[in-house]
Amino acid sequence: MSSLLSSPKRKLGAAVAGGLLVLVACWLLVIAPERSKATDLSSQVAIARAELLARRAAVANPSVAVTVRPADLFRLTKALPNETDMPGILLDLNRLAGSNDLAFHSVTPAPEVAGIGYTKQPLAVSLQGRFADVSRFLGELRLLVSVRGGRLDARGRLYSVSKIDLSAPEGAAKFPLVRANVLLNAYAFSAPPATPPGTSGAPTATDSSSGGTVAAGVTP
Repeated sequence: MSSLLSSPKRKLGAAVAGGLLVLVACWLLVIAPERSKATDLSSQVAIARAELLARRAAVANPSVAVTVRPADLFRLTKALPNETDMPGILLDLNRLAGSNDLAFHSVTPAPEVAGIGYTKQPLAVSLQGRFADVSRFLGELRLLVSVRGGRLDARGRLYSVSKIDLSAPEGAAKFPLVRANVLLNAYAFSAPPATPPGTSGAPTATDSSSGGTVAAGVTP
């Protein structure tokens, strides 16, 4: 037996057989699992690519998936009316102040501020009452418009609170009664101004050699 193993051909055959066993073991333990992972990864890449193409198509045609219902338009109009409507604002503030047992002293409007697609009406409001009632009044004012479950919920127009100053109340009353001076903003919808056809809307300078004039707002 030892003589057979000592033969060069036998030794070569044994070495080849051992090498084959090592290759088979490497295939089963390393290469085959990695190839399976690569196949799964290729499938995931193909699925992700299909989703990306579908989303690009949706972005390119957004109006296809957009539906506007009359109820949504009604809520939006309620949150952002088409005009400032100061009488309506006064009714809102008076109603909320009365329901929270607050004395409504004054409302002083400031000039409107124009934004892109909206106008903002600043209001200086003076109230007096218990601190907890003032806090509840401000909370109810801000919750007139909110988003619930991804949808607009409008029980009134949109307000924001910019500043609150608390001081001692008038007369002999003491804390928890306070005097609250609140700076509010009431919002309204405002369509952007129409641009005449053929104009860009921005001032341009004329040739100084032809007329010697420069458009307003442009430095020669």
